[in-house]
Amino acid sequence: MSIICFLTLGAGCSNNNELPEDPPRPTYHENISIGSGVPELMLAWQANKGYTVTIIGLEGKYVPADGAAICIEVFPVGVQSSKWYKTPYQEAEKQDGKLICKANVITDSGSEFKVTDTYIADNGKGILRLSRVVDVLKASGKDYAFNSYFIIQNETQQEISGYEYFIPSLIYKDESNLNESSIGADFTHDWILAREERMGLPLVMLRDKSTGESVALSDYNTNPVTFKEDFGVSHLVNANMHFGSLGFYLGKRYPALVYCFPGSEGEHTYADGGGSREKRWARRSHPVRNDVKHTYTLELQFKKEADFPKALEKHWKTTFDLYNPEVLEVDNEDVMKYSLEVLDHYWLKDNDAPGFPFSVHLPGGEVNEISYSMGFVGMQIPCAYYLYREGLETNNSVYADKGEQILNFWARNSSAHNGMPRIWWDISPWNFFRNYNDLRNMQGGLEAMILAWSHAERHCPGSKIDWLEFCQKSANWMLEQQHDDGSWDKAFDNAGVSVDSGKLLTSNLIRFLTYMYIATHDERYKKAAIKAGNFCYREIHEPYKYVGSVIDNPYVKDRESGQKIIEAFLCLYDLSGDKKWLEGAVQAAYYTVTYMYAWNIPVAAGNNLMPWDNRKTTVGITIISTGHSGADCGLSYNSFEYLRLYILTGDKYFLRIAQLLEKNTKQTMNYDGALGYAYRGLQTEALRLVTHWGDGVKLWLPWVTASALDPLFKIRDAYGDMDIERIASEPLSALKQKDAMYATYQGIKY
Repeated sequence: MSIICFLTLGAGCSNNNELPEDPPRPTYHENISIGSGVPELMLAWQANKGYTVTIIGLEGKYVPADGAAICIEVFPVGVQSSKWYKTPYQEAEKQDGKLICKANVITDSGSEFKVTDTYIADNGKGILRLSRVVDVLKASGKDYAFNSYFIIQNETQQEISGYEYFIPSLIYKDESNLNESSIGADFTHDWILAREERMGLPLVMLRDKSTGESVALSDYNTNPVTFKEDFGVSHLVNANMHFGSLGFYLGKRYPALVYCFPGSEGEHTYADGGGSREKRWARRSHPVRNDVKHTYTLELQFKKEADFPKALEKHWKTTFDLYNPEVLEVDNEDVMKYSLEVLDHYWLKDNDAPGFPFSVHLPGGEVNEISYSMGFVGMQIPCAYYLYREGLETNNSVYADKGEQILNFWARNSSAHNGMPRIWWDISPWNFFRNYNDLRNMQGGLEAMILAWSHAERHCPGSKIDWLEFCQKSANWMLEQQHDDGSWDKAFDNAGVSVDSGKLLTSNLIRFLTYMYIATHDERYKKAAIKAGNFCYREIHEPYKYVGSVIDNPYVKDRESGQKIIEAFLCLYDLSGDKKWLEGAVQAAYYTVTYMYAWNIPVAAGNNLMPWDNRKTTVGITIISTGHSGADCGLSYNSFEYLRLYILTGDKYFLRIAQLLEKNTKQTMNYDGALGYAYRGLQTEALRLVTHWGDGVKLWLPWVTASALDPLFKIRDAYGDMDIERIASEPLSALKQKDAMYATYQGIKY
C-alpha cells in the first residue's frame, strides 16, 4: 500500500506558507517512516508547511540544517552574491521499501527546480541511501548558476570541540598538525568543503566524543568527470562537471555534515594548484538550463565505536566495500625486469663517484640533475642493493659490479669522524657532503646496506666486512644520540650537532636497528629499537599523530609517517611477540590506506598533460600528505607489510589492499608502453588527480623504482613467490609458518 502526501510550496529564503487554491489531490496528514532499526527515517507532517525529517541513529537524532531537506544556492545573472532557497519536502510516497520525496523550488526570478529524493534504509549495515535528482523545469534567464546541498546535523546542538572529524587525506581527528593554508586547518571558518577528488574515498565523518556515535556521509560517484579548464579560483559554471565536495558547516558553531554538488571548495582551496592562509572559494556550479543533468547518490552511515581510530576504520571499510575497487593484471616479472633495466641504464660515474641521477626528464628520459642521496627520494644505496643482489642471484656480472661500486662508495665515504652517516653527496664541481643529515635519509640507505652485506655473506663470505662496519658505526652513533625517552632528534650537521630537535622521525630508525640486532646479535640494538618503539607508541600511536616523515613537508600529518610506523611496529612484534605492536601496526595501516585512491578519477576531458586511457585506473595511487593533493605510487613500498598483516590477523581486507598496492600502483609506470616514456621502467615521481589532472613534476627519481622493487624482493624472501594472488592461494596456516620464519631473520641471510 502506498501513502501519498502532497503540498505545493514556493521556496525562498523563507518558506511560503500559503496553501495552493486547487491542490491536485487530497492531502493526507500522516507521518511516514522507513527503516525498522538503525537508521530509521521519519517524516512528520506539519500543516501548511510540509514534512520535517528526522533520522534516528544509534544514540542521537539527526535533522536537516534549518529544517530544510532541500537547499539550493542560486547565482542570479549580474549579481556577485548568491541566494539560498530552502524548503522541506512537499510530497512523500512510500513504495516497495523506498521513500520517494519531492519538492519544487521557485526562485525570485521565476526559475523552477524540481527535486526528487529517493531513500532506502539498510538496517543490517546501518546505512541510509539517498538518490537525488534535480530537474530545471523552468529557466527564467535571470538566474545564471546553481548548486544543491545536503546538510545534516545532530538534533542536539553540541559545540565543535565535542566532536572528532575525518576527511581522508585532509583531516584526522582535529585541525592539529596541519599547515595554516591546509583545507581543515581553521575551524573558525563557517565552511570546510573539499572537492571529493582530493580524498582516497569521498567520505566525511563526525564522531561524538561523549556517546561514541559516529555518522558519516559518503558519495557513491562512479564518474566524477570534469574538463581541462577546471582550474583556478574563479567561479566556473559548466554542465560537464559531475564531482561533488564534502565537508562541514560550522557557521553556527555546532557542526553539520555537508555535501555540495557540483563541488565548490572553501573557505580554503587548492584549486589554483597552491594554498593560501586567506579565506577564499573556488566555486563550481551548474548552469540554470533545462538540459542539465544534476544527480547524485549519497550514503549516511551510523556506527558506535570506543575510539576515533576504530570509527575511522569502520567507516572507511564500509565505503571501500561500496566502491569495491578492482585489482589489475600486472606481470611482476615485467615490473622487476624493467625496473632493473632502468637502474642499469642510468648508472653513471662522475669524478670517480658512481650512482644514479637524482632525476630524469619524462617522457624523453634525459638526465635532469645529478646528486646522490642515500635514502628518501634519492635511494642510492637501496637501488644499488637491488642491482647487486640481482647480479649475484642471476650471475649477471654487470649488475653485480655496478651495484657493488655504489655500495663501496657509501661504505668508504659516508661515515663522519663520530660514525654518523652523512646522507647527501654533491658531485663535481663540489664533491662534498651536504651539511644536513636527517633520519629519514639514513633509514633508507642503512637498511639497504645491511641487507646488501647479508647477501654478500651468502655468496662471498667475508668479502664485504667494510659494509657491515659502516652499518655498525652508524648504529653505534645512534645509541649515543638516543634520548632517555627513546627518541632521536630529526637531523644533524656533519659534526653531529643537532640542527632539528623534532622527535617524530624516531620511528624511521627502528627497522634498521632490528636488522642490526639480527645480523650481529648485539642486544644493545634490540634494546634501543624497543625503547624507540615505546616512545612512538606514546607519542604517535596513542594521540593518533602520524606526523613528519615527509621531510620536505615537515610537521604535518602525512601518509609516510603511517608507513614508517607500520614497518617499525611489525619489526618490534617480530622481536618481542608483544601484541601491542601488532595492534599499533594495524591502527597505522588503516590510517595510512585512507590516503590511497580506492576509486577512479577519470582524466579531465581534453586533458593532454599525461597520456592515459580507460585501461588505466587511479586506484592504488596515493595522496602524499595533508596540505596539498599531490599523489604518487609511494604506498607500493608496503604491499609486503599489508600482506603480512593479512597473514598475522586473518583479515582479508589487508590482503585486498596488498594486491592493490602490488599491482595498481604501477599505473604511473610505463610497463605496458602506454605512457610513451623512453624506458618501460620509468615512472612519474608525482602528479595530481584533481585540477589540473595529470599535472606533476614530470620526472623520474630513483625512489619510484625502489618502491616497485623493494616489496617484490621482500615478498619473495618471505613466501617463495612474489605474486600475492598465487601466495594467497596457499592455506593461511602454511603462510603463517613461512611468516614466522621470515620474522626470525627479516631477510638477513648469512
